[in-house]
Amino acid sequence: MKYYVAILLLLGTTFRPAPPQLELKDIQGNTHSLAGYRGKIVVLNFWATWCIPCKTEMPIFVEVHRKYHDRGVAVIAASVDDDATQKYIAQFARSYKMEFPVLVNASTDTMREIGLGEAIPSTLFLDAEGNVVGKILGQAKKKDVLHRVEWLLGNHEGNAPESVTDTLRRGTKSPSPVL
Repeated sequence: MKYYVAILLLLGTTFRPAPPQLELKDIQGNTHSLAGYRGKIVVLNFWATWCIPCKTEMPIFVEVHRKYHDRGVAVIAASVDDDATQKYIAQFARSYKMEFPVLVNASTDTMREIGLGEAIPSTLFLDAEGNVVGKILGQAKKKDVLHRVEWLLGNHEGNAPESVTDTLRRGTKSPSPVL
């Protein structure tokens, strides 16, 4: 009987992969790890200075930082610029008024390791425990980003955000929400 109960308990729990591991330096040389942001909701955007959609969406993340920073939301921008274009990162951050950590030396390998694939831009959403709760593959739309952040902060108006929004495939969304 004990074995049946244990099996039922295991079947009743939702499997959640381990929180992603990421450790990179920012443009000032300080090391940041996702584990260091536990207790905060994290919006992690992968971008590059040469990426036109990245330039279009970056004001969204600047707004999220300004609006939600005091409510426990951390925006992090991880640049995938290579050696040839890294020299433009600091200027990009200044011109877009990115007052949140701007990490360097990320790569598409880094993105694949944490489950994003390799499309630039892409954004990962983590809950306060560090679990991945949403992804936007391709250029983010303001309404999608704000809805996800509000939902993570407890404002459950409307439908739950989709687990994956893939703007690379004409705005398709996965069939089931993660949250």
